[in-house]
Amino acid sequence: WGGGGIGCAYSAGLIMENTFAENSADSVGGGIGVGWQSSLAMVENTMAGNVAPFGGAVWCDSACTVTMINSILWGDSAALGREICMENRYEVYVAPGCVLNWGDGNIDAFPEFVLRSKQDYRLLWGSPCIDAGHPDTLDPDNTRCDMGAYYFDQTEYMTLYLSPDGAVVVPGGLLGVTYTVINRWAQPETFWVQTEVQLPGGGTLNVIGPDRYTLPPDFTVQRYLTHNVPMGAPLGLYAYRSRIGVPPFMIYDEYHFPFWVVAP
Repeated sequence: WGGGGIGCAYSAGLIMENTFAENSADSVGGGIGVGWQSSLAMVENTMAGNVAPFGGAVWCDSACTVTMINSILWGDSAALGREICMENRYEVYVAPGCVLNWGDGNIDAFPEFVLRSKQDYRLLWGSPCIDAGHPDTLDPDNTRCDMGAYYFDQTEYMTLYLSPDGAVVVPGGLLGVTYTVINRWAQPETFWVQTEVQLPGGGTLNVIGPDRYTLPPDFTVQRYLTHNVPMGAPLGLYAYRSRIGVPPFMIYDEYHFPFWVVAP
């Protein structure tokens, strides 16, 4: 019926802190289709790269209600209603009997995602979506709420993101990872990077560092690295973990992700 990610009919609910990306629908609502007297609240979601003939991100029929707060809709596409379609026509069309309220605080600006090509929809420092959500809502770091599914953690002035090429590799293959490091300090910052891989049977393998780097003030850098997976690597679930900081005790940030080594 509709909704590349979710289709709602005769229902009411809350959708919170989700990413709807690269979905498609044959008819309506590349991300979400809302119909048949449904009432939906969408809070802190990111919708990007979704496709449908009507309503690239969201389609809503005339008997429904959708309330959207602190969310990002960007880069979706449709023949009618690139982001939102209410029954018919162009960017946002309000069908007879419908009311569309464009609330205070809505913006039209590039969100500055970390790496959309890898479907990493977290926010880079400098994104207009940071501290731009509803002023009465705080993120876990006690700053004003950010827009979208992921908040930018301002606890430390150095931030690390890892964006893997995928979650599955084979023995003899390559594991590709994009490192994003952000320095929000007003002065150059020297730090060390260390990366380990946790093996399926226990134990860890050091794969990077600790290596020393210096970032200029208020600067973001991205580097793409590849790791050779040995032909004799045991099959199973691994964990890739990286940290940035100043040895021996200062850790600015850390991030990890799982990946599988499977038979060819």
